[in-house]
Amino acid sequence: MLRTVLLLLVLVAAGCSDTTLDPFDNDARYFTVYGFLDQLETHHQVRVIPVTRSPELILAPTEDHRIDAKVFSTDLTTGQLREWDHDFQRLDDGTYGHVFRSRFLVAPGRRYRLEVIRADGKMAWAETQVPVLPDAALYQKGDIIYSADSTDVRQEIVIPKIPSPWDINAIYLLNNQNNGSLPGGGALQSFFFVPYGRAGSRTDDGGWRVTLDLAGDSEGIRQIVSDYRAEGVYDDTPETVVSIGVQVRILDSEWDPPEGVFDPEVLAQPDVIGNVQQGYGHWGSVGVYREEWPVGRALAKSLGYEW
Repeated sequence: MLRTVLLLLVLVAAGCSDTTLDPFDNDARYFTVYGFLDQLETHHQVRVIPVTRSPELILAPTEDHRIDAKVFSTDLTTGQLREWDHDFQRLDDGTYGHVFRSRFLVAPGRRYRLEVIRADGKMAWAETQVPVLPDAALYQKGDIIYSADSTDVRQEIVIPKIPSPWDINAIYLLNNQNNGSLPGGGALQSFFFVPYGRAGSRTDDGGWRVTLDLAGDSEGIRQIVSDYRAEGVYDDTPETVVSIGVQVRILDSEWDPPEGVFDPEVLAQPDVIGNVQQGYGHWGSVGVYREEWPVGRALAKSLGYEW
């Protein structure tokens, strides 16, 4: 889902960069490019559209429609160069587009260069630096807030140095203290991710504030565990929460929208977001920051877990 949403963001940002623009305006632009590197993934892809006077229309993926382009990426830290593999991908309207794919690990903090080169040597290129926090940005955890009847349990988390997170997930590590030797099912020791999207708000000092619904999250997680237990995946040993954490996805600095606001009306304006040289579109990167902390007995029991 994240990949789909991010690709849609790139498409919106490149809304002024489709192939209906006149390529013969002496602007020396050869390709529209959109895609991104993801620190959590090993498979990466980029969509490439040749800039021509008439929009490309591919009804069947044949050699007759093969694109005059090769795609290379370079790790500018190590100098490692790799060529990406071409493929045809079926689009939502039933036609086909050119996609280039490659498989490799993305290192946080490194800068990568993507080049799309025609046979005559003309090219478009872009660079992105994978987001990284140069020093510890430990989350600032507020007090646990209970409602009068203790059915509502919340905690405010401030994420410093990340003014505009793309995607936030609360993380819960559950354990049923079974090493697998007991009959009736397997041991439970699993991370559960609860999506928060971009919930929260920016702080005055350039961080991000989000409130975790600990009780609501736990209720949903325990239902998932109960469903698995009914299927015999886990035994009847009561589960408890061992740790809680937050994972944040971070866009590279050139991709982050103005004022951190993802407004399609703003992003569709020319040159708001777009880093492809001698071409159109955007090639970005997504990093990750994650931190977890132990849960005490009192909090675990208040959330309905056994200890």
